[in-house]
Amino acid sequence: MLTTIFRTTAVLTLVAIPWSQAFAQEDRLVEAVPAEVAEIISGGSWSADNKGGFYRAMVLMSGDQESFGAHVYLQWLAFGDEGPVPKVVATVAVKEINEQKLDNASIAIEGEEGAENTITLVVNSYDFDEDRDINLFVKATLPGKYTMAKEPPKGSRPPSGDDGGQEEAPGIED
Repeated sequence: MLTTIFRTTAVLTLVAIPWSQAFAQEDRLVEAVPAEVAEIISGGSWSADNKGGFYRAMVLMSGDQESFGAHVYLQWLAFGDEGPVPKVVATVAVKEINEQKLDNASIAIEGEEGAENTITLVVNSYDFDEDRDINLFVKATLPGKYTMAKEPPKGSRPPSGDDGGQEEAPGIED
């Protein structure tokens, strides 16, 4: 009986040690995220040049006294042969949004039904001085490539393959 208890305890200890090490590593990763990172979101999928992966967007609240505000970045991550952890393939600042010096921003990723290698990043902000919502739309495609897009009509999505009236300047809604 005592031998069974010792064996069970030994097995549980051997199993628990790797789990506790994995949790400790995750804790270190979480603690390493800078306080300036306000939001991170992942979604969609892309494939090109024998690679495939997903999109990630983030909002950083950064800058000095005069330039402080929300800054939006897009990343393309790919799965590799080295292991299950994806690698960053490309990172771009969304300059058309960042140049607006928004006081705040929240983000969402919408997939494009029937359109491969495309997502729409929806960036929402609120201008307290002018008491208005700001909605900006970014179409991300292949690694490192994006364009600004107009807001789709209320209650509808653009048909598959339609660019939704893309333009080079961001759209603002009152």
